[in-house]
Amino acid sequence: MKIAVIGAGAIGANIAYRLRTQGADVVLIDKASPGAGTSGASFSWLSSFPQLSWPETPGRRQLRLSVNGRFDRLAEELGGDWLDWSGTLTVESAVPDFERAVALSREAGAQIEVLSPEELRKIEPQLRLPENERVAFELRSGWVDAPAMIEQLVRVFALSGGALLVGSGVSAIEQGVSGVTGLILEDGSRIVADVVVNAAGSQATHVAAMAGLAMPLELVPGVMLYAGAGRASLPQHVINGANWLVRPDRDHGTAIHWRGEGLTASHGRNGISGSDMLADVASAIPALDGLEPSAMRVGIRAIPPGGPVIGFLPWLNSFYFAVSHGGIGWGPVWADLAVQEILEGKAVAELEGLRPGRFYF
Repeated sequence: MKIAVIGAGAIGANIAYRLRTQGADVVLIDKASPGAGTSGASFSWLSSFPQLSWPETPGRRQLRLSVNGRFDRLAEELGGDWLDWSGTLTVESAVPDFERAVALSREAGAQIEVLSPEELRKIEPQLRLPENERVAFELRSGWVDAPAMIEQLVRVFALSGGALLVGSGVSAIEQGVSGVTGLILEDGSRIVADVVVNAAGSQATHVAAMAGLAMPLELVPGVMLYAGAGRASLPQHVINGANWLVRPDRDHGTAIHWRGEGLTASHGRNGISGSDMLADVASAIPALDGLEPSAMRVGIRAIPPGGPVIGFLPWLNSFYFAVSHGGIGWGPVWADLAVQEILEGKAVAELEGLRPGRFYF
């Protein structure tokens, strides 16, 4: 079976890699370079708190609980230094109804400790909080160096015989009586394919339209700020603050996503300048005080209404959707399930609430 995967971000690279490990003939296509889009401007957080306290379908809950194990397996397969289980510190003011969220997340399986001020100082001495503000420490969480992960995915994919085509985007999708038959690239070349996977992120609506299909997306810009390269005494954990997320970064010292509000499914609005973002974070992390941003990146987050869009349409088994917010964390999950659905012909029950058919029926 010949499969063309459109988009070499975290989702597309994971799917192409996993399909190739199962023997499929796969070509991975990207107009730019792998990881150059939103995946390269992502906070790349792996966490289940407070997400496990949010209402969601049982199927999606089970998939969320499987994320960490899938990353452990992927890290063992790929090698490289791109996964960091640092743990996450979430301050009470970031989570409405903190006690209930902790209880529900623990009940669902998250490993969470509520720290005393003394315990917090031992674990993360760089964090300064108002007196008596509680902090939840999620032990089994961390972050991903997304560009390094994608680079390793693509490298192993190519070494195993996968084809990588970059520099020319898709200009048309060809269809026959039985469905999609291939792609035309902007350079005029033609790719024959039995199945096309739409993992194009913010461009997924345009790719779907080439096949005469509809898929609405909300496009939300997200700003990543970097500072502190070479400075000692920076935070060693992910910190989920009231208005921002902070984590270590191997190249820049610290990575910051300022959302301007508590944690939501879309991660906030990014409404101030880089210097003001840094000043806000420095009020809780004094080691960042007085610094200027060393880099800023903007990613356009693709957020489908009602959550991820994964799978075939009932009448078209040659065009597979793989579009979701949080693609760094969900990428290995969607890849494993794509193998089951595309190569094995299974309909994964946990995906029933996430099908593209919901936009038609």
